[in-house]
Amino acid sequence: MIEVVALRQSWAQPGEPICWVIDAQGKYLFEVAGRDAAGNPKKGFASRVAGGVGGALLEIADGALGGSEANYQDAPAGVVVGGQPDCAAASLVDVYRQHGGRAVWVLSDRRMALVGVSDPEETPAAETGSLFSRARRMGAGLLSGGGDDSSAAEPAEVVDDGPAPPVVRSLGEWPRSVVAACDVMTRKLGREYKAGKTHYLKIQLADGSALEIGPSAAEDDGRRLVAMSYGRA
Repeated sequence: MIEVVALRQSWAQPGEPICWVIDAQGKYLFEVAGRDAAGNPKKGFASRVAGGVGGALLEIADGALGGSEANYQDAPAGVVVGGQPDCAAASLVDVYRQHGGRAVWVLSDRRMALVGVSDPEETPAAETGSLFSRARRMGAGLLSGGGDDSSAAEPAEVVDDGPAPPVVRSLGEWPRSVVAACDVMTRKLGREYKAGKTHYLKIQLADGSALEIGPSAAEDDGRRLVAMSYGRA
């Protein structure tokens, strides 16, 4: 994952290990009181909450049972669970929804972040590569030219360093303390999804809400992410 290289080079602070990097792009399923399955506010929620705690509990049950229709074919990129419309998990995903482009979730030993990813700006071919590569090309050209004007110069050696890492920038950052616990969450998806059962990394947040990301058909992938969250892999 080339994003990891870019994050280590230009995002991570000195001595800050990155636990994992998970693709954030895709649709999210909301099981959040006061929001429908797509994350939009539910009509009349405020008036029901004003009637007492029972209204909020009703909304949670409605979300958990999938009361709102979802139109996804692939497994959702993530699932948001919470008891309030503005819970921490929903707020995190709202940052992604506002950005809407290519992004990754990142966890380090110091912070959790949503980082935008974009392709590097195109550079003229003569200027591509690292400083060392350009020096080698220049050196090859000088050596091949020689001192004899009558002899044709040999082609300079071209050294390809591979694709340049993407450009990364933080869209939102939160202290590591917002993460209360990490575990594997197995979800049995409905008929509208291709996969019948999907495993997620469940990030329990300090306010009681949860963000489930990193969908996989293999439970071991989820367990590995849990171990990585605690620096054990």
